[in-house]
Amino acid sequence: MSEAKVDVCELIAWELDEYGYRGSASVGQREIEAKVRDAKERLALRDGYVDCSALLSMETREIRHLLDAAAQRADLHAEYAGLEWALGVVDLRSVLAFQRRLVFGRGRAEAMGVRQDDWEQLVAVALGGDRSTECRVVRGEDDVDGVNFALYSNNPDLQLRLKPEMRESDRFPFEMYGGSPFFEVAEFRGRWFLRDGYHRAYRLLKAGVCCVPAVVIRARTIEELGATEPWFFGEEQLFSERPPRVTDFLDEGMVLRYERAALRKVIRVRVEESLEPFDEEDEVQGEEI
Repeated sequence: MSEAKVDVCELIAWELDEYGYRGSASVGQREIEAKVRDAKERLALRDGYVDCSALLSMETREIRHLLDAAAQRADLHAEYAGLEWALGVVDLRSVLAFQRRLVFGRGRAEAMGVRQDDWEQLVAVALGGDRSTECRVVRGEDDVDGVNFALYSNNPDLQLRLKPEMRESDRFPFEMYGGSPFFEVAEFRGRWFLRDGYHRAYRLLKAGVCCVPAVVIRARTIEELGATEPWFFGEEQLFSERPPRVTDFLDEGMVLRYERAALRKVIRVRVEESLEPFDEEDEVQGEEI
């Protein structure tokens, strides 16, 4: 059986990070270096960034009835508890990107089949249902008591996380979470960023749709923005004179395309039991669940 492959689309006009799979690109190292130089030259010719709001007031008012109905959803309020957020329409052409790469399954980078004037469909796309938590559970080879197992999933955002409302019950307080299904744009330090929904944004822009309903978050910290992973662009690039834009993913002069092996999410769980000396003065570290 041949190894499963995915397609990578990577922004290259800014300093590259360490990414081992880039070396598997079908083009050689010299050609990659030439493409990077060309992309940086294109970037140098771009006008400097001008602060402007990505939030579209008129379009937001026009579909307020759709947004108000969606805003009643309990899953929205649960997802953004503790954040300052609202629903609105944003212009993707004014939104910056902190994600360096998009990864698509083979043949899945096509334009989305939706029109700019079909607001009901666009709301459904932006505020869709839960993401898949489908996974394969495999028992560990050394498992005797059923407490050593692994979860395998095609969803890279799958998590096993605490379920706070179960803390006072006698049930196990964990649940499977597939990641946020919502299209998110965040304002931070006067600039607007795509927080979640990069693949949808790519496919929408490819279809000629640039005005999209979204969860609009007013981020107070870089952590609330979500741009904290080492494989994202850093603050130096995001707040530079010519920062990366979401629309740059569709500019062939600004990206490198290549294949890499498909990856899967693996969550390994092992429960161990032991007996320890008890000392009344000992304090248990961490949060009680």
